[in-house]
Amino acid sequence: MPKKIGRGGETPFPISTKPNIFTPLRNEELLERRGESAYWFRLTQCPCPQETRVPDCKFCNEGLMKSFQEDLQIEEEISWKVEGRRIYLRYGPIKSVSKIFYYFREQKLELTVQEIKDDYVLVLEELEYYHQVQVDYKVKLISEIETIVNADSKVVFPEIEENGIYEAVDAIEVKNKNTVPIAAWTLTSVSFQKEIFGEVKIKLKVFQPIKIAYKTFSVDDRNTGIGRSLVENPDGELLAVMGSGYKLGEGDIIILTKSTLRHSMYVKFSPSDFDRLPFSPVAEIDKVISRGKDGFIEHRLGTDFLLMGENLVKWINPKPRSGYSIIYDYYTTFRVTSMVETGMGEDRAKPRQFKMKSVPSMQAR
Repeated sequence: MPKKIGRGGETPFPISTKPNIFTPLRNEELLERRGESAYWFRLTQCPCPQETRVPDCKFCNEGLMKSFQEDLQIEEEISWKVEGRRIYLRYGPIKSVSKIFYYFREQKLELTVQEIKDDYVLVLEELEYYHQVQVDYKVKLISEIETIVNADSKVVFPEIEENGIYEAVDAIEVKNKNTVPIAAWTLTSVSFQKEIFGEVKIKLKVFQPIKIAYKTFSVDDRNTGIGRSLVENPDGELLAVMGSGYKLGEGDIIILTKSTLRHSMYVKFSPSDFDRLPFSPVAEIDKVISRGKDGFIEHRLGTDFLLMGENLVKWINPKPRSGYSIIYDYYTTFRVTSMVETGMGEDRAKPRQFKMKSVPSMQAR
């Protein structure tokens, strides 16, 4: 769902079960009010040869690379405010404008675009405040932001609202202007290669969550594998719908941002510095505990280990030789299995109806 920057489309009347003259809201408005935020992206094979892949790669996860839709087409949008030559739109940042016109004395008059800003379009013609301007335009779904965080370890959690981190571009210490090397990033956090104390300015590329509506889903914890397989198989499928303009396809990944589940497990010792958790993406690591000579030892994120990508634990201190127990929360993940309805009635883009299957991680294809 693109970021809403204008006030158009609001109504003081409650939404009823049937459309009426007081609630002329489209499907997108209903999804925005009643839907749940979700991360949506596509998975493609990494172009690197298999023999050159490393477990702590910044850009792929076990040979799979995330790709995102960078813009969204919005059609037949009525501007929510007109100030002279400025036409304000509801969503942004605005990328491009394909059509812009207004009606005057039963005539359809096209406008000339001079400049495009994040939240408004500057036209050549001078308009009055009561003119209704209709616009077809594209908005950016991936944007670049800068934020300052107070670091006290190797891991920081920038304040990015509900956005997900697409890429951590660079980081600079505010006090001495030194560049901070970035080790990895997740949807909500950034890890550095060394401990940093103080303010750090981070440049991030973030992507906007979308809004989806669904009936229900279930997770069957009793189904722990098929035969002798140790792979856990959560069971659950749902019927979902998202707004028009999204290029959805089979195999795409949907991650609900508000629905999380908790899992605890014992991890056996292995000589590698990396341990991959079975459920992903990890939302939060609650506790990591191992057995010591004088009792239990609690290990800290950013001090003893890092979270790389969605579900990879990298130990920066010596790993417990007796293994360890971990408790963590993870986002509910679904894979699109089929499209329920396609086509465009009356030459208009329709909401996408599809089925999704619950999967333990993004690698479950």
